Amino acid sequence: MEKEAPSGSAPAAPAPSSPRFKEELLCPICYDPFREAVTLCCGHNFCKACVSRSWQHQPRHACPVCKELSSPDDLRPNRNLNNIVEMVLQEESRAPAGGTAICPVHREEAKLFCWQDKELACCLCQSSERHAGHKMRPVGDTAKDYRAKWRNMENSLRDKVKDFRAVQRAYESISKHNQVEAARLEEQIQQEFEKLHEFLRGEEKAALAELRDEARSKRGLIDGKVQKLAEESSALVREADLLQADLREDDCTFLRKHKNRKRRIACTAEEPEAVLPGMLIDVAKYLGSLQYDVWKRMLGIIPVVPFSFDPNSAAGWLSVSSDLTAVGNGGYKLLVDNPERFSSAPCILGSCGFSKGFHTWEVDLGGLENWRVGVARGRSGRRWNFHHDARSGFWYIYRLQGQESEACRASNSARSEMVPGALRRVRVELDCDEGELSFYDAERKSHIYTFHEKFNGEVFPYFYVGSLAPDASSGSLRICPLQVQIREDVPL
Repeated sequence: MEKEAPSGSAPAAPAPSSPRFKEELLCPICYDPFREAVTLCCGHNFCKACVSRSWQHQPRHACPVCKELSSPDDLRPNRNLNNIVEMVLQEESRAPAGGTAICPVHREEAKLFCWQDKELACCLCQSSERHAGHKMRPVGDTAKDYRAKWRNMENSLRDKVKDFRAVQRAYESISKHNQVEAARLEEQIQQEFEKLHEFLRGEEKAALAELRDEARSKRGLIDGKVQKLAEESSALVREADLLQADLREDDCTFLRKHKNRKRRIACTAEEPEAVLPGMLIDVAKYLGSLQYDVWKRMLGIIPVVPFSFDPNSAAGWLSVSSDLTAVGNGGYKLLVDNPERFSSAPCILGSCGFSKGFHTWEVDLGGLENWRVGVARGRSGRRWNFHHDARSGFWYIYRLQGQESEACRASNSARSEMVPGALRRVRVELDCDEGELSFYDAERKSHIYTFHEKFNGEVFPYFYVGSLAPDASSGSLRICPLQVQIREDVPL
């Protein structure tokens, strides 16, 4: 609910023509004369539309000048201020035509401009006490100087508009890229999970098949035992019936059959076979550590790498594989412009940085003859530095194509040859605590070079992927998978 501001909220108006007075009639947000002036609880005045617009995207409503908290209900129309603004605007609209102005004090034509008060003045004002000692210049000369100054400012603003629009286009390009990338990633994530689901379904199917085979086997064994015991029970019942009949015979007949009866009883009087062990289904075999055993088998189908390539840092020449473990140079293509991306060379970073502890990884060079492998300090500015050397925070070994391709060198020793012959696999060991970065030939298990540096912060794996040789069919850098070992220990 808007309340009307008290009459005392309007600024005092000592002289309607003074610059200070006119400045009091400008909105602090738009710097134009007030339109529908409103006053906040703190006493500051604004255009109603300006202050409402400034609050649209703010969770807390505060005065744009003093930051005192307020609310839309505190906006009070300042009618006195609105009336003063209207009066001054009408007075200015009645100024003489033809580019001339009248001094409001002496009613003479204002042909001079006071540099101290920044206002028009007449010849009588020049000798008045109010402008004593002030520098006066003709209106025409002053307007010419100010026009040149503001023309330069106009050009500067237009150049700045171009910069703002370039950044705006970059954000719009990133937004479109994110839409496409989100759809692609969603599909790829579903595919990756489908692989896991397929593996788990296969494990479930195999476990159920094994369970059913065991249940079927033991059911057949038990059915055979049950049938045999039933037959033996029937034989015993028949023998018992025969004995019962024999017992009813006379003494001579009973005794005459005694030998045959004894032999017959001896064949049927054996004890039944005891229940064999292992007849129950082995519950622990199927449920004991089921998830853990499946997880261990799952490791056999899942490649584990210490980190992946960061496609958001890849230069336009590079193409990263779908699993983010390999990168190749396929020629330049236009990519979305983001500050993390290399733009001056075909370089790329690893996805995670290291600032403490010991870390190691191996890189398969894929037959490339032009490459760099090492680490780089994170960006210090908006864009990557053009120079990639140890002084700029890049520590790596490299190899070049051509006559100098027979050996690799380090980024801080341009001419020192270290490893003759072609490298195929490089092992990198980074000890952040000791400040050491070492490189090894992973196949020959031989040392190449060690940097002793204070990295001073987080460093990221760094790679340069040169173009292929004319006779090469393909080649790419690849992060080698880790050998995962599961360590099982006693409970804590």
